This record gives sequence, structure tokens and C-alpha cells, in this order.
Amino acid sequence: MMHLSWQVVVTLSVSAVLVHTAGNLAEARSERLTTSNNSPLLLAQATGAAETSDSVDFNIPPQALGSAITAFGDQANYRLLLPSDLAEGRSTSGVSGRHTPEEALALMLAGTGLSYRMTEARTMTLEPVAETPLPLAPLSQEPAPPNPNTQIQAVPKPVKVPEIVVKEVEDRGYAVDESSSATRIPAPIHDTPRSVEVVTRQVLDDQKVIRFSEALRNVSGVSQSSTQGGQGGTFMIRGFASDLNVFKNGFRDDSTFSARAQRDIINIESVEVVKGPPSYLYGRSDPGGVINQVTKAPLRNPYYSAEMIVGSYGLYRPTIDIGGPLNESKTLTYRFNGMYESAESYRDGVKTERIFLAPTFGWEMSSRTTLRFEAEYMYDRAPIDRGLVAIGNGVAPIPVSRFLGDPSRKLETHHGKATITLWHDISNMFRWRTAFRTAVTSSRYSSLESNFLVGAESDGILNLARYEIPTTVQSHYLQNELHGNFTTGSIKHKTIIGIELGRENSSATASGDFGGDTSTPGAFSYINIFNTNDRLFLNPALTKFSDASTQNNILGAYFGDQVDLLDNLHVHFGGRFDLFDQTITNHPDDFTATSSQNNKTDSAFSPSVGVAYQPWKPITLFANYTESFAPQSAGSRSINGNLFNPERGKSYEGGIKYQAFGGRLRSTVALFDTRKKNVLTADPLNGFFFSVATGEQRSKGVEFDIAGQILPGWDIIANYAYIDARVTKDLLFAEGSRAPNSALHQGSLWTTYFFQEGVVQGFGAGIGMYAQGKRNGIFQCQDPANCQAPFEMAGYVRMDAALYYRKQEVFNKTNLLAAINFTNVLDHRYFSGAQNFREIVYTGTPFTAIGSLKFEFH
Repeated sequence: MMHLSWQVVVTLSVSAVLVHTAGNLAEARSERLTTSNNSPLLLAQATGAAETSDSVDFNIPPQALGSAITAFGDQANYRLLLPSDLAEGRSTSGVSGRHTPEEALALMLAGTGLSYRMTEARTMTLEPVAETPLPLAPLSQEPAPPNPNTQIQAVPKPVKVPEIVVKEVEDRGYAVDESSSATRIPAPIHDTPRSVEVVTRQVLDDQKVIRFSEALRNVSGVSQSSTQGGQGGTFMIRGFASDLNVFKNGFRDDSTFSARAQRDIINIESVEVVKGPPSYLYGRSDPGGVINQVTKAPLRNPYYSAEMIVGSYGLYRPTIDIGGPLNESKTLTYRFNGMYESAESYRDGVKTERIFLAPTFGWEMSSRTTLRFEAEYMYDRAPIDRGLVAIGNGVAPIPVSRFLGDPSRKLETHHGKATITLWHDISNMFRWRTAFRTAVTSSRYSSLESNFLVGAESDGILNLARYEIPTTVQSHYLQNELHGNFTTGSIKHKTIIGIELGRENSSATASGDFGGDTSTPGAFSYINIFNTNDRLFLNPALTKFSDASTQNNILGAYFGDQVDLLDNLHVHFGGRFDLFDQTITNHPDDFTATSSQNNKTDSAFSPSVGVAYQPWKPITLFANYTESFAPQSAGSRSINGNLFNPERGKSYEGGIKYQAFGGRLRSTVALFDTRKKNVLTADPLNGFFFSVATGEQRSKGVEFDIAGQILPGWDIIANYAYIDARVTKDLLFAEGSRAPNSALHQGSLWTTYFFQEGVVQGFGAGIGMYAQGKRNGIFQCQDPANCQAPFEMAGYVRMDAALYYRKQEVFNKTNLLAAINFTNVLDHRYFSGAQNFREIVYTGTPFTAIGSLKFEFH
């Protein structure tokens, strides 16, 4: 379940005023949430659904009021809203025993000088006790449970009294309480014995992130090591590169069977990263971790926004985000995100065009049952861009703008995706979830791209290869889950039992000229990297070198339990059993006249155990052990033609979490030691075209993340990672050598400040940096004669900045959000990664400015 939080701003011009309000408020989204005294709200978010205000067992000991609010929300499944300045310095004597939530809250607030009022079924706003005792607004006769289909908003409508203004805005800070990924169980991140980091929508908006890969610089130890020439790309997590570690709403969104172009963030609400092997929930994956994209939900109240983004190199990107109810009772809701993008590039001759459409609909079928349908369509057209090449021990000393190929040839991709999800509350203790996702992508890969340097490197003659590769891929997944929230004696359980079925298909025909006859001048296409006017682009007949199809069948059964043994002692355990059946069919091509087929079925059980202990409520000490498995890449063969057993990973992790200012500022320090075995390595005894699964790699290090609000108007998100990823056993690569693209030191900082009052209110600024140490470009060989010479990519520091102006009600029911974002303000030359070849080194973006103007209507 996606964590959703909403807050209410109340401005009082006279005190001791009581107003009963009812009805619905239009949703308004703004840059920051403040009360009349510029104090943000604390929020206790309900973590489950219940039908009525039945009695509940409470056990909240005496403590600071801010942490008690969090405990109350978790135990009562209620949402509490409270200005943070009202929580500071207040404590509660607590509450224990069996009470209704209203009775328990009254007892907990006794002596605090605070009272509460109901603002929605299962939502309460806390406020100072008025001079005249405030009567309690009764609950509705038929309160509805929280609807996972919609982003729920407080619904009181202001009575037309001039002294009071009530507004409803989305909480879009830098820190969140829950993650839907860590355990697939709605438990607070603070209580979860895993390292979990979330990049919120507010961070994406403040940094004006356009590509998904840029969002990940906000998480320690995560980066995109390769764009695959402008396709889905591979991502590094804790030193391990993989295309198996990206998901969307819990469904696989890898770069083989799903995302075949660079991912966009137009319909993304947040990005969640769970460190360590995730196979106990998600099946096949690399042991570094998992990245989950959470999409925007339908809205119960009307919201409309339009944004225009323009920037350097001809960037033109209009977007819309609209939503609201489709009927009077608000049981039918929707949201639509749309985007068109046209841009040139700092890369010579490179032009791109993108279209993204994402409609989402919600249906509250009854008080217990909700349904959501969401779809995506993306069109992407851009050249395959393999970056620069290595010369000597570094990258060629040529401008990063130089395109080494033919930019007129394009990769054209059509991508469609549809998901339908059903939630049904069986009782107050159990909820059923059924979800089906299908994705279909058709792409035509057409390129004339870098192949290898001919002759002396100093001559700069780069052989070019032409490829034509039409591809169609599909993936279909069905998930069924039973979620529980119950107690056995004094022990609380939040459980999940699930089963996943999947089928993936791909079909591709690959043709190319392989660079021609390199022994005869003029017989192959080439470009001089030092003088691109010296080039020859040929159009010879192509050779079909591959015609293959792949089908994967997946069965996974998983379970998990988040157990609260005590209020400050939480244990998680779970596991997943997987069956992965792969069939590869090779059809005749220009080299092989016969068909062949290979089939392999792998099975694996991936356990996970962890414990979290809180000696003091703001501090959590945690530790865990997890395992992973990943089938070997298609096409890998031993000398006898057999396929290989999957890679297996194991990880030990421990650390500490700390939250300050009532949870508005959160930090995590984690130490880890991760190993994977059965890594494929070349078979030098039988020829390097064959492999053996005897390799091992290890990554260990320490990570630090912090995110949240330091003071009203001042937000920060920062991280640092020390990662030592090395080859520990291999027949080809040098044992003890560092893994490619993995920097020993990596980190980022981003902070913004908005003025809270006076003539400068609404103005703000942001500044940040992103840094990586030097990295190996390719694996280092034991015998240099067996592979390319190693090279390094230098370390770098990239500085970014932004200026903002945001004003609510700039016109009637219209908010204004304007910004100018600067990337790489010092115009530093850097390289983001390499693709394990000297001829493929990806360039970093030079100085770029992006301006944005957004209007929100409500």
C-alpha cells in the first residue's frame, strides 16, 4: 500500500472559534505546508482499515507527544494531524487498556492543553483547547475505510465565516513514514529491520528531475552505470550492476521484457529503494537491492495542473496532471498525467521526441472493496548513443559533445502497460489483494555506432558497425496476496501470504555488418574521433546473425510477518520459493541453417530474517540476513552446451536509524557485507566463447542517508556511501580487482530553503552536489592479452542549484509554481559510466538550465 498523507492548514484571525464543517474541499497542492505560525504538521497515518469505531487494545507508555501520536495512529488505524510547534515540549502520560479510539485519545491528551475534532471518518485534527469546552463532532453513521484507490484528503468544507480559512494540501516533504516496498507490509520504516530510502515527489519537483535515473542520485550507493545507448539501462546498487532490480508498483519493470527506453517520472509519486537481496519478495534479482516506482493514485477531489518546462539545447516539455471524482458520491475517481517532449542535446546532431500518457481510474465498489485500473503509453524516438571511447588509461581528450556515429538513425519504441488491482477487506483483520499487469513493447533498433579502434589509438580511426534489430517483448504477471493485521496474545502481527504467476516473451531478429573488412581501407564505415569530418558512412548489405525467441514462465510463493514482540522490539521473517522455467529457441540465420532449442528450470528458496530494537523511540538498531537468486543471462553456454545454475547472493546488514523533530528528519547508517557466487566467467581451457559458473564477487561497505526538514522551510536530502566491490574468484578477471563503475566513495547533497514571511515569502533557493570517486571502466584481466586494456574514469563533483517562486492563490483558486534549475553549474567534464568496453563510455551532462512554470487549479 502506498503511504498517503494529507494535512490541513488552519489560519485563525480570532481565537476560541468553533465551526462545524461538512462537505468536500477542492484539493490544492502547494509548495510547503505551514500553519499560520509557519509550523508544519505532524501526521500519524493509519496503517489499515476498519469498519467501525470498535474498542482497541492500546499500549502507549508515557513519552513525548510527537512519538505518542505515531503510536496512536498505528494502533488505532486513525490519522492524526497536529502542528509540530504544538507537539514540541509536550508529553503525555499515555494510555493503556481497551478503549474506543476517541476515548483513548481523550485520555492520552489529558493535561496536554490539546483537544481534537473529527475532520473525516478515521481522521482527527488536534488543536489547543478553546476557552469554551469544544463538543466532539460525532462519527458518521457509516464511516468508510481508507481507500487504497485514492489519495485521501480531509473533506471538511469551510463555513463562510471570514475569520477562518481552511485549506487542504498534500504533504510533499522529503521524509516519509512508510514504504510499500520494504516488506510489502504497511509497517513504519522506523520499525523495519532493513535499509529503506524513499525519494519523494517533492524532491523530484524541487530538483526538476525528468529522467528516472537522475532521481536515484538521492540514494546512497545507487547510480545508473549504463544507459544501454539510451535504452532502459542498468543500475548499480551497492557495487552490483543489474537490469533485474527495477519494479513499478511491485511488478517487474526490467530493461529486457518491459522498459526498453529511458524511464520517465511524469506519473511517479515516489521512488523507493530497499537495500540488500530482495528475492524473498520479488523473485529473481541481484543482491544489491531493489528499486520500486510508486505511481500517482486517482483523486477524490478535483485537481488540475499544467506545467511548461523549457531548457538548454531546445528542451520543450509541456505536462498536465488532472484528477478528481467522476460521480457525485466520489466512488468513481480518476487521474491523468500526460507529457510531450521535444529536445536536442549537447551531443552533436542528437534529437529526441517522447510522448507519455497515463490514465488511472478508481472504483469504490463498496465500503469493503475497491478497484483500480491504470495504463501507460510511451513513445520514444532517439539515436543510439554510445558516448566516447577510451584512449590509453583514460577517456579520449575530445569534447563530450562529439557524437561518434550516425545520429540520423534512431531507436523507435512503443511501450504499453496496463494494471488492474482489486482490494477487498475480508474483515478488520484481513485484506485480499489481486493484481494483474501486462506490458507490451515494440522497438526498432537502427544504428551506426562505435565498434572498435583500428590501428594505433593515436590515429583515432573508430570502426563503426551498423545494426537493425526489430524486437517485440511482452510480460504478464498475476499476484494474489492475503494481508493480515492481528494479535496473538500480546504479540502483534502484520503478515502477507502471496503467490505470483508470470510469463515473459521476447522475439528479436538481429542483422548487422559488423564493421566490414578492417584489412581493406574503405571497406568499412569509420569516423575519426579527433576530426569528425574525416568519416565514411557506408550502407552495405546486412547479415542476419541472430533470430531468437525467449519464453520465461515464473511461479513464486512468498510469505512474511512483521512481529511486534514489544512496543520497541520488532522482528521480521519471510521467504519465497521460485520456479523459473526458460526456453530459448534459435531460428535459422545466415550462419546457422538449423533451429535449436534450450530449456532450463531453476528452483530457489530465498529467506529473509531481521530484527529492529528501539532502546529509545527515536533510535532503531537493526540487523538482517537475506538471500537472492538470479538466472544466468540467455545465450550463455558451457563447452558441452548446458545452461548454468543461477547466481546466488547472501547479505548481512546492520545499522542504526534515527528520527528527529517528531519524524520530520530521518537518517540511516548501514553496514553491509554481500557476496554472490555462481558468477559466469570465461572458460580459457575451451575458448573464451564458452563459460563456467565458478566466479564470485563481494561488496562491503557503509552507507549514510538523511532526509527531511531541519527547520520550517528548510529541507535536506543527503547521502554518502563507501563501497568496496571486488572480484574474489574468477578464471579470467584478476582476483582482488575492483568491479567496473563502482566508486569507492560516492555521495550527494540537496537542500532547499523557502522564506516563510515578509515580502520575500514564497521565494526559495536550492543548492546541491553529486560526487563519485574514480572508477574502473572494465574488468581487469589476469592475462592482459585475453581482453582489452583497463582504463579509469576520473572522479568528479557536480554542483547544481535552483531558484523558486511559489504563491498560493495568485489568481482565484490558482497556485503558481515557478523555478529555474541549473545542472552542473561549474560545467565540469565527467563520465557517468561505461559498458565494459573501451569503446562505450557514457558522458555526463554539461552546464544546463531548465525553466519551469506551473499553474495549479482547484
